[in-house]
Amino acid sequence: LYWESMEFVFDSAVIKITEDIFTDAIADVVISEKDEPDRNSFIEVIENDSVFVISLHWSHFTNTQKPSIYWNDKDKILFLGAGYVSAVINIKTKKIIDVNYPDLFWGWELIEGNILELGELDCRLYSLTGQLIGHTPVDPPYDYHASENAINFSSIVIGKTSIVYK
Repeated sequence: LYWESMEFVFDSAVIKITEDIFTDAIADVVISEKDEPDRNSFIEVIENDSVFVISLHWSHFTNTQKPSIYWNDKDKILFLGAGYVSAVINIKTKKIIDVNYPDLFWGWELIEGNILELGELDCRLYSLTGQLIGHTPVDPPYDYHASENAINFSSIVIGKTSIVYK
């Protein structure tokens, strides 16, 4: 399993994601699933002359899945997820703000000035600076929409749930 690297260019940073070409020894931060991951990705956050490297150990039941990111360029916060792990990292302070072990990570979405982490059985809402606002159980298939005060979810099994903005 190997795929070419992905590169994302932002105003003040370039983020490269590559598969299994480095060792953890060069990583500033290592993030791993709780169980036994079957792949390793390296995320390089390049700002001016500095490089911050994250080693991400994760797994997925398909060979086509790749890590997902959301970058807050202003505050230097990286939202990162793949397989059964997600994390929020402050690149400026080089500290992990939060690590989550979802049953299956789906992606990130910017909603009403917050970052929504979509998962198969749980959704989490973060501020743009990485602080957890709240979370709620979900069950696929589910729908969601943003209202004035909350993100509302609806699924057949769990029913209606929401995460209120703070």
